[in-house]
Amino acid sequence: MENGMICRRNFIRHCSLTIAALPFLNGLGCSLKKDEPSVFPLDLFFPSPELPKLKQRIESPLFNTYWTELLETDIAADRQFLLQELQLNNHIHHLARAYQILEREAFVYLMTEDLERGELAHLAVQTILQFKKWDYHIEAGKDIVGLQRAPGSLISMSLAYDWLGDILSDTERIEMLQQMGDKGCEACYTALYGMRYPDRVVGWGYDPESSFFTIRDMSRWPLILDRTNLKMVPIGALAVGTAALYGKDERADRWLEMVIYSYEKFVQLFMPDGSYDEGSAYWNYTAKHMALCVEVLQRKGLADLFDRANYPGMMRFMLALQMPHEGHDPYCVNFGDSGMSFDSDIGFWIASRARDGLAQYTAETFYRHHTPFSVIWHDRSVKPKPPKENRQLHHLDLDWIISRTGFEKDDLVVAMRSGLPSNHENADRNSVLLKAFSEVLLNDVKHPPYDHQHPAWMLRTSPAHNCVLIDGSGHQYHDGLEGTNASQAEAKIVRTNQENDLHYWASDATQAYALVNPDVESVTRSVIVLLDLPAVIILDKLLKKEQRSILAARWHIENIDEKGSADIQGNRFVINRPLAKFAAVSACSEGVDIASKTLPIPEAEGIYPFVEVAAKNKAKSALLLTAGCPLGKGEEIPELSIKPQGDAWHIRIARQDRVAELHIYDRGATPEYERV
Repeated sequence: MENGMICRRNFIRHCSLTIAALPFLNGLGCSLKKDEPSVFPLDLFFPSPELPKLKQRIESPLFNTYWTELLETDIAADRQFLLQELQLNNHIHHLARAYQILEREAFVYLMTEDLERGELAHLAVQTILQFKKWDYHIEAGKDIVGLQRAPGSLISMSLAYDWLGDILSDTERIEMLQQMGDKGCEACYTALYGMRYPDRVVGWGYDPESSFFTIRDMSRWPLILDRTNLKMVPIGALAVGTAALYGKDERADRWLEMVIYSYEKFVQLFMPDGSYDEGSAYWNYTAKHMALCVEVLQRKGLADLFDRANYPGMMRFMLALQMPHEGHDPYCVNFGDSGMSFDSDIGFWIASRARDGLAQYTAETFYRHHTPFSVIWHDRSVKPKPPKENRQLHHLDLDWIISRTGFEKDDLVVAMRSGLPSNHENADRNSVLLKAFSEVLLNDVKHPPYDHQHPAWMLRTSPAHNCVLIDGSGHQYHDGLEGTNASQAEAKIVRTNQENDLHYWASDATQAYALVNPDVESVTRSVIVLLDLPAVIILDKLLKKEQRSILAARWHIENIDEKGSADIQGNRFVINRPLAKFAAVSACSEGVDIASKTLPIPEAEGIYPFVEVAAKNKAKSALLLTAGCPLGKGEEIPELSIKPQGDAWHIRIARQDRVAELHIYDRGATPEYERV
């Protein structure tokens, strides 16, 4: 073997090897009998007699495109990868691709009985069995910690065992169950044990035999991951593996106890309204494993956990986050690393289990991809019910807040990230996003780097978000040495108001900024959304204790396609995108300077332009005001003005036949507004 490469052709040709001759037998004490065929199918997620219904369902219009894509997969490329390119110590990429091939091909074979697809799945099974280990994290220098790759391998092997029928010999089935226990379930159990008893962990690290390595302090990972999606992934996989091996492996009761305990602890991370602090994409990854766990345990009569979490609320959370725009439809409000929408499988499962029409509507309308479980879980008897109102102000229990005129690409969405720290977050307290006319006009970078050594790491910090800066500095964030874990920065929504054509809120981020600058007395941001114009007014207020400072706000431009720009004239600026623009005027109690700049990041990593609106003079008390309108392509810039008037600032916005006027009063830590 050279660099983890071995010849898989000969292994497949001689797959009649006896169990005694296979190198995976490592004395872990599995109770499987080596001289008897194993029982199959397992019917893990649907009873065998329902298979004809699934075959009919996958040919329905809902799944037509998905099914065509599966049938037209380039299986020659996948076969070449498995036979010639895969390296047996490359877990992060190659093992993941192998088990993705396996799950897909086992499902296609189940639906079609196409032997060519079944043999590709068979090849993937044999390839995965050859990996010495199924993950690349290790405890105490010897025990594999199953966080992602072992869970993925365990789930796909369980499904293949269930779906491949007579393609697998009895010998191979026994081999699969052995490795599912030893390399899958035990690795997941080790991960969950470490999170349950972090004081007993000797030390997590990277397996030196794996190809993946980066510099990272993992000493607190058992504590950190206990509150992240990387806890639910091994829970879900261990549930599937336990169900597959229950009655066949003497360790199954120990695994089951760990699954139930860990699941019941994990669901406490969700807010009462069903919202989840890692955002949409990580919710998708998390909730899918929750569904696998709950479904397989209930089907096998091992536990009933569905009502431990507010699953219908989770789908309302996903609906609240929707922010489709050009090139990204569907897409969600992009707080932290998370903006991708969800796969339909989890939505269909929730809709079916809860008989929830809004969940069904959300899943059918805003899904990103279908999966095999989309077909398994879709229940057409649940009739989709759209939301009663398009204009909504979503104030989530997370203290995230989203104003919208509707759910289509051209509708207005204004969102603010207030609230507590979370895994995968950025330094974005009080950051505001704006989408209208199918363009993101106040932007948050889509999925910045994970690695603190990456030259674009600063994309995670406050200067790279639509945040307030104090003397050029943002609020507290960590150095990334432990990963993308939570910071210590907090903010909170302190005021809200909702009228027919107006949404208002104010958020206090004092704690977050005071962690960097103890002289900060108060930092607040207030947002007024005028839905009929539409227009957005943003008020930033800074109070210092002793020292004078420069208050500034940055407004970042979507430029992933290099088609974003800004024009500046005096106290006015326009952010330009191909389909829309944002025209705004700014003022400040200390005078205002506006400049167009780019982040100091190597151009090879992208060009990140922004508009900076800053006070001209340092002050202990400063109010920065910005009022603007999103405009469709070709629409003329409306009348926008901010002027001092007595003890107030007078804002006037006149757009075609619509006019709005407000007075802003600079009183205390949070400005007050009055409609004129």
